[in-house]
Amino acid sequence: MTESRQHQQKTGRTPLSPRQRLLIAVAAPVLRLLARALLGTCRNAGVRGAHHLDALIESQRSALLCCWHQRLPYCVGWLLSARSRGLVPGFLVSPSRDGELIAAVVGGLGATVLRGSANRTGARAFRDMYTTLKAGVSPIIAADGPHGPACRAKPGTPMLAKMTKAPMLPVSFAADRYWQLKSWDRMIIPKPFARVIVVIGEPLSCARGETPDALATRLGQRLDALTRDADAEFAR
Repeated sequence: MTESRQHQQKTGRTPLSPRQRLLIAVAAPVLRLLARALLGTCRNAGVRGAHHLDALIESQRSALLCCWHQRLPYCVGWLLSARSRGLVPGFLVSPSRDGELIAAVVGGLGATVLRGSANRTGARAFRDMYTTLKAGVSPIIAADGPHGPACRAKPGTPMLAKMTKAPMLPVSFAADRYWQLKSWDRMIIPKPFARVIVVIGEPLSCARGETPDALATRLGQRLDALTRDADAEFAR
């Protein structure tokens, strides 16, 4: 067995060639600069439900920070900015070669990077997420997973919440001007100088006897409601 193959089996990460490492070393700082510039130009139109996040930070409790994959870009940027208030955000990134660039970008922006994939390293990613929560890091999670179906919460996050007793904090946003990608999730990225509103819901915890599927349904309903409220802010 080759050394690279042994490394991949041990870590779940695909080894990079020297050329790929060089490309990442060059591209990651540029992308971080663009992300900071874009987020820096967005105008804050308000944060609803900020007291829910503040209460978790003050209690020093870690949480699962949940949003739809469609609303991930700005939610990640805003939650990373909350580090100044005491939040310790984490981010799960695929162990693939493409994930190396994402890890370099979000890691450089201040996130604690967790490497894993529900498909390739599900058990390892789940275990690492559990350990990370216990260490006080709050992972940012797309509730509908990396591949969808869009806006349909999967039971993995509620299962983790049930095991760790960590609350799930639903988060969404809306912007008055944005790009919408032709991807499976129809991802939304605010345009420069867009007005943006962030909405944070009440934390969700697993009730006695509640199954992960039932909790996933509740989480999905809460995220849908928050997203509708945010979109209504800029409805024409």
